Amino acid sequence: MLKSMTGFGRAEGESTLGKVVVESRSVNHRYSDISIKLPKRLNFFENRIKEIIRSQISRGRIDVSLRLENSGEEKVKLSVDLDLAKQYYQVLQDLREKLQLKDQITLALLAGAKDLITAKEETGDIEPFWKEILPILTQSLKNMDDMKRLEGETLAKDIQQRLGPIAQQLQTIKQQFPSRLKTTLQRIQERVRSLLQGMELDPLRFQQEVALLAERTDITEEIVRAESHLAQFRSFLEGKEPVGRKMDFLLQEIHREVNTVSAKVNDAEISQRIVEIKSGLEKIREQVQNIE
Repeated sequence: MLKSMTGFGRAEGESTLGKVVVESRSVNHRYSDISIKLPKRLNFFENRIKEIIRSQISRGRIDVSLRLENSGEEKVKLSVDLDLAKQYYQVLQDLREKLQLKDQITLALLAGAKDLITAKEETGDIEPFWKEILPILTQSLKNMDDMKRLEGETLAKDIQQRLGPIAQQLQTIKQQFPSRLKTTLQRIQERVRSLLQGMELDPLRFQQEVALLAERTDITEEIVRAESHLAQFRSFLEGKEPVGRKMDFLLQEIHREVNTVSAKVNDAEISQRIVEIKSGLEKIREQVQNIE
């Protein structure tokens, strides 16, 4: 079953820290790129969350946001740097005396000094909260995964429909080619005889050259390989493993084979069929870019 790289999941639940809300988003990316946004007090859990995501998702840009709402457990402690306060006071006192200022050095003036008073959140031991957060995170990721699977089903159906015409075009080319090749070789033979009319011609050498030309223009191997790649591509649609990169590789290989066919064959109808095959491959490639 294919999975899209695009999905969204949300889950929430209560904890001793307050209400926990987890939102998970996934979009296209060539590799795996994970971004986690947590409250400062929970940054300790970032690597754990990333490991969970890596174990479930092979590629994509994944953003997970966890926030706490209506938390009643947050405590902030204010602290003052007395040594720094004394230095501020002494500097201001020296400035006042040297400039003969009448203004007094007040508490309000000192309170505005940078880094004099700091606020620090008291976190304590957050390890016990992991068991409360984990089920909510898991549910958010599952909801995102469900959405990715639904879109993956839609992509699989679309790709399956596009594979049919490509396979049919390859089959038609394979059936047409022998007669087209025979006609081409006969035309070449007649033209050569016409050009060499009245001149001595070695029949054996002539047949050897014709056979060599037929071998150089034979597209049987390319068609067989393209059909094999196409069959393997179809099998990926029913697989359970992430196959986006494999699909992309096979599309490149099929494209390479049909390019070779186009270069070998000097036939307008077959060339047109190749153009249609390439068009179909490009449309499939656009869809594959969104497959995990």
